[in-house]
Amino acid sequence: MPVTLQPKWFLLFIMLISFPAVATAQDGYWPEGKTFCVTLTYDDGLPSHLEHALPQLKAAAFKGTFFWLGEEVHRWSQDDLDQVREAGHELAGHTIFHPCPRKFDWVKAGNASEDYNDERMAKELDKNLANQINNGVEQGTATFAYPCGCTYIDEDKHSYVPLVKERFFAARSTRNGIEVPGNGNIDLFDVKTIAGDQHDLAFQLAQVDAAKEANGWLVFMFHGVGGDHLAISADDHREILRALQEDDSVWVATFQEAAAWVKSKQENANAKQDNAEPGTPDSATKVK
Repeated sequence: MPVTLQPKWFLLFIMLISFPAVATAQDGYWPEGKTFCVTLTYDDGLPSHLEHALPQLKAAAFKGTFFWLGEEVHRWSQDDLDQVREAGHELAGHTIFHPCPRKFDWVKAGNASEDYNDERMAKELDKNLANQINNGVEQGTATFAYPCGCTYIDEDKHSYVPLVKERFFAARSTRNGIEVPGNGNIDLFDVKTIAGDQHDLAFQLAQVDAAKEANGWLVFMFHGVGGDHLAISADDHREILRALQEDDSVWVATFQEAAAWVKSKQENANAKQDNAEPGTPDSATKVK
């Protein structure tokens, strides 16, 4: 005997067969059921990081990533570095002399990106990496941030990214945006970021909401916190941390932790694609 559906149930039935539930690529992407990831990064090893950022991170029970410079130009003493490391934060690479394009009038003569060749940059990266290892960073896990977001050197402006890849685990750029690794492979040596000193607090909190909506990875880039250059106010920085504290769906991870998670997920996904038989849907949609 045929089943007769009532009008409202018939409409629901039509909707179900017309629009089947499809799990998005990012469903269940982040660990422990978290919806999205936020990484808090701090550039240049500034005094305001010690004065404001560290106490606020401690109060929020969050770990950050500090991209500090080398022994010639760092603003931190060894005691400062010990303080950051012993608090459980990530110490990460940012070169020795912070080379930036010559177009910036504050760049010291001889230390512009155009003044570097491969040999000089390789030596500086080696020294930068050695500094990380001497301060407790495990070999093979060190991460890096490009000074000024500049990835080129020499007068011909060729890329030094290959030199970074030979030495570091992952690298943060200054390209604006939020990564959504659940939608496909991302370049872990060109990870996008949101600058904390740009726009107002409402904009920064909106970036958190956007990352949550996209199941993405938001990497904040801070310089000064309540002082120094390119600064966000200490109050606004505290409010960002407070908003993250109040959201149980966010995974606040260091840059290395988040990059390692993404790398593992990408490698597993690529292995599944490689193992798929020719002609299967998986193999037909393999990410190039």
